Amino acid sequence: MRSTSKQPSSQESVDRKMLLLLKRKGAQTIEGLIGLTGACWEQVFFSVDRLSRTGKVSLTLIRPCEYRVSVAQPVR
Repeated sequence: MRSTSKQPSSQESVDRKMLLLLKRKGAQTIEGLIGLTGACWEQVFFSVDRLSRTGKVSLTLIRPCEYRVSVAQPVR
């Protein structure tokens, strides 16, 4: 019988890669994350959206239409 291990989706893969990069390199802009991950704009945008909705990353407006993405601080 063949074991069926679930492969991570490309979404999960991008999410993990982004969290790892943010932990290692600190806060980044979305454009910076595109360059660091090698993912396309849409993948990075949707990953940031998913991660922010689950509380794993936070966004800070740094100028109109530009945000800094960072790992969310745990609530105490």
